[in-house]
Amino acid sequence: MQAKTSEVEYKKTDAEKEEKPIREKREMPFHGVRTQVTNPIPGCDRIDQIFGSGGEAIVHYMWFEQGNKLFEQMLDNFSNKTKEELLRQLIDAQPQTGWGTTKIAITRPNPPTIEVVVKDPPVKTVKGSQKYLIGSFWAGVFSKYFEKRLSPKNFAYNKEKDEFSCLITT
Repeated sequence: MQAKTSEVEYKKTDAEKEEKPIREKREMPFHGVRTQVTNPIPGCDRIDQIFGSGGEAIVHYMWFEQGNKLFEQMLDNFSNKTKEELLRQLIDAQPQTGWGTTKIAITRPNPPTIEVVVKDPPVKTVKGSQKYLIGSFWAGVFSKYFEKRLSPKNFAYNKEKDEFSCLITT
């Protein structure tokens, strides 16, 4: 004897009909910008092996653009907020994104000079291209913030304090 199967029609509520597809539910939006979680440090090691010191330039330009475009998209997506508010939100979000606790000090507005200190950073060296992951990202952000091209300099890592630092300036 064959068992009968019954079909149950499931009716979606209006709220369920408006939900985004599953792919989008799994995304991690960051201030209205689609993000992806990845660990770039092994990539930096490989870039350094392949390109030597030229790898530093590659990583610098990639992460400079990353910071610059992220802050530009934040400004576009939240035009009702000030640059200062968005910068504060970006800084406050760093621990949740795996980049450590970031402290920023704008020591001089003209020419722009910014001290960046990251406690518990993923980057624990100033050798090779890794140092540009943090420095160039923030140089890109602050270049958009001040509307002036800035660069990271004076990289340092204090092992005892577990702090990475650099200076962003012209």
